[in-house]
Amino acid sequence: MPECISYLTVKVPLKSVQQFQRLPGTTPCGQKNKHNKKMNLDEVHIALEVCTEPRVMNPGAAGAMPVPGKYSYIHKVIDGISVAVNQVQVDFNCDAFTSSVQISRVTVESRTPEGRKGDLRLTRIKSPDTGQLLIFKELEWQSARIEAKAHGAAAANLPPLRLLLGNTHCRIVIKKRLSDCAVTGSRLVVRPEPLAWALTDGQLRAALACAAALAGPVRRATRAATRAAAARKIEEPREQIQSRASTGERDLLARMFAKHDVRETSYHLLAPRIDLHLCDDPGLGRSEMPSLGKGGALQVTLVSMQADLFPYHKASDDRRHWRGYREAATPHSQWLSQALSTFCTALLDTLDPRPLTPSNKQQSNQEKTEAPVSNGLNHKTTATSPQTAHNPSTNVTSQPSPTRTRILQQLSKLMTTCLVLRIDDFTVNKVSTGSKSRETPRPLVSAEKATLPGDAGLLHAELTFFY
Repeated sequence: MPECISYLTVKVPLKSVQQFQRLPGTTPCGQKNKHNKKMNLDEVHIALEVCTEPRVMNPGAAGAMPVPGKYSYIHKVIDGISVAVNQVQVDFNCDAFTSSVQISRVTVESRTPEGRKGDLRLTRIKSPDTGQLLIFKELEWQSARIEAKAHGAAAANLPPLRLLLGNTHCRIVIKKRLSDCAVTGSRLVVRPEPLAWALTDGQLRAALACAAALAGPVRRATRAATRAAAARKIEEPREQIQSRASTGERDLLARMFAKHDVRETSYHLLAPRIDLHLCDDPGLGRSEMPSLGKGGALQVTLVSMQADLFPYHKASDDRRHWRGYREAATPHSQWLSQALSTFCTALLDTLDPRPLTPSNKQQSNQEKTEAPVSNGLNHKTTATSPQTAHNPSTNVTSQPSPTRTRILQQLSKLMTTCLVLRIDDFTVNKVSTGSKSRETPRPLVSAEKATLPGDAGLLHAELTFFY
């Protein structure tokens, strides 16, 4: 069991902005069957402290941890463990606010790629060619309660923030390398039940105050962590391991692995419906209209909201492997490609200017035939002009300068963090608690989806950061 404890310790990475204070838990029993092992925990308490400055990671501590080595039987056992927790209590401590999260009936189980329960051997897919493994898990909790209280002089009169979450399912796919058990990618899909939240003006201001307090430390900690993870992705080796399986079984495994492969780490939120009630607080801020004397609210309804985050996407790669993303249906990738191509051209012309002389006019004419591709960079056509082919004296083989070559090498390592937000429909209704009318209220703001082509959503927004 010490091997299991050390392995689980490695698999709980914290950002440098967080540190554990205590992590007690009780394990009444460990149930073992022919498929996997089950761990039952009655209660788990976790205390997290938000550091003002990122913690300095001790390189010696990482070197003291045991090397996992090649993927073996012990790793199969640990990856197949099912965990059931009756209650999880998470306490956040920050200079600007304190927060607590109570989660009940938490379960972590191995599932098949389709999300069904089955034999433990069906919850893993091993690639016969690349020496990689896909592990499928599902995290589920029955309910969650979130409370936060802002501190400080500016938040003295702000009420505490309270949010409730119902039953939530999280599908997790982990991609490992068999040679050293390193995690090379993962996919997390969160599917909550329809949500209904009510926020007053003070609670909304409290939520914004808590978010502003976390923005700075998270930004500083994420900057270094993102660059380190992106560097590992760029330098990631591609192994080719021969398999002893038969041709038919080998092809079947290869197709299954390609179907569920995780080419890059991504996080997804799929909310079928969100009802947000924005209410006003009693006092001077309330409207003086008679119908709103006892208060009023705005009901904002979002239907089929989907948020996708891709933190480590290479700018030179396409987006065809993004789940649910139709690259040809939206112009965002084309806009991004054009902007990136313009930036690359301007950067090359600024750092390595080449005046138009008779020796390189021909090269400039050839560069005009370059065609932009989806990655934002340009590629040159290999066709030569007829005059150059028939006149050897004017056939000049120009080699790119070392500066230009170095710039192009660095541009090939350009990474992006992309956030995609999609909403199928939304409605804003005005609610008056003092009104006695029984008529169905008319929407204050609504969308006419009949005017949209095909199955296009109402909103598609993308936010891209380069690093």
